[in-house]
Amino acid sequence: MKSVKIFALAVVGLMIVPATSFAFIDLGAYGGYSLASLESNSMSEDLKGWEYGCFGHLTLGIPMLFSVGFGGFYHVTDATMDYSGKKTDVTRSSYGIDVMGTIELPMLPVNPFVRAGVAINETLEQELLNIAKKEKKFGSYYFAIGAGYSIFPFVRVFAEYVYNFSKQEDDTKLMSNSLHIGAMLSI
Repeated sequence: MKSVKIFALAVVGLMIVPATSFAFIDLGAYGGYSLASLESNSMSEDLKGWEYGCFGHLTLGIPMLFSVGFGGFYHVTDATMDYSGKKTDVTRSSYGIDVMGTIELPMLPVNPFVRAGVAINETLEQELLNIAKKEKKFGSYYFAIGAGYSIFPFVRVFAEYVYNFSKQEDDTKLMSNSLHIGAMLSI
């Protein structure tokens, strides 16, 4: 009974304390390296290569505690695949919806975050396997975990690990693990 009263008093206390919430825009750009696997019914090949992209969010939250951003992303991977002894280039580009949650506690030296997104449209281009240009709507999603470090009041550098799963036509699947570094500007 005593714990219920304490809980009720804590809830009332939190409702009385004034809290401010800010909405701002953050823009980020990153580059990194990806190790991927392209699998279909007839083959399984490894891909590796460089990737880059950008994202932007309208961010809401409680200052000095957490923020949640809703926005979009654009991403390109330029990979190389060794298929039957021949090296071939594979290019994957996508754009879509991105959500980012950040813990912004002032006592932490870095700000940990998670990101997730789904591609509205993804294009996969590869000439050797007769994949001239395949497009898929809402067939790709990713999850990322990382941390940022503020170097100036509105500029943050970050590093993140990203897992991406993409399902293309003809039961072709592309799964990748990537490491990115980048910078983010908060306006």
